[in-house]
Amino acid sequence: MIEFIGKFHPLFVHLPIGFFTLLAVLELLALRPNWKELATANRVILLLTIPVSLASVVCGWLLAWGQEESSTLAWHRWLGTGVAAAAIILWIVRQRGWMRTYRRWLCATLVLLAMASHYGGSITHGENFLSWPKSPALVKTFSAEELLAQSAYAAVIQPVFDKYCVSCHGEKKSKGGLRMDTLEQLLKGGDSGSSLEPANSTDSLLGKRIALPLEDDDHMPPEGKPQLSESQLAVLRWWLDAGAPVDKTLGELKPTTEILTAIQSAIASASTKAK
Repeated sequence: MIEFIGKFHPLFVHLPIGFFTLLAVLELLALRPNWKELATANRVILLLTIPVSLASVVCGWLLAWGQEESSTLAWHRWLGTGVAAAAIILWIVRQRGWMRTYRRWLCATLVLLAMASHYGGSITHGENFLSWPKSPALVKTFSAEELLAQSAYAAVIQPVFDKYCVSCHGEKKSKGGLRMDTLEQLLKGGDSGSSLEPANSTDSLLGKRIALPLEDDDHMPPEGKPQLSESQLAVLRWWLDAGAPVDKTLGELKPTTEILTAIQSAIASASTKAK
């Protein structure tokens, strides 16, 4: 029940952002004598902002229930709570007619809102989601001999996890208590136990989750996130069926020609930025 209510956080969280932005725009326009009456609408907007801000905070705390705490999540939680508290204070100050204090408090609230939104974006999209676009990285190619000498886990599997899984299962955010950003953390498992055992594509938690229909709530990666390609799915299943080894080279696992082709495709795909 807690998890279900928490899932409404993305629905509510954008409403206070829109309302506060509208408040600021109307206050700025109302500084012009001809548009002074626009500010009268702000009382109603502010009254609507309070319940949706509180709903967003409550759902956000419930959504993070049981997740491993991180500095990014903590900042997002408390800054968001501060925004909801600021909305209540803004209402009180405006009702008392302290307009100069109200406008100053509104500016401070917008700063709080921007910070809370930034940390929320970092949790959802990754720490460097708001960064200057970079030139596409050159895709490293291997000869057949070089490819077989590569570590199956380090060269093929971990890059896939980094691209598709770590935004939800990393240091900043670890849904279900599972982290996949390092081998050590992956082997620890999460709240549901190991994601790799039993080590096969049919019975392991990882194998089950990637095989679920896209619309299933437990499908990984979740709907709306970049999805694994067919070659990446094939490589993950092959690796799981091989016992999910973390210390063997590709050559030691004796991949078929078909799997080698999928591996080369998976390496190339993992080296490009998810869209």
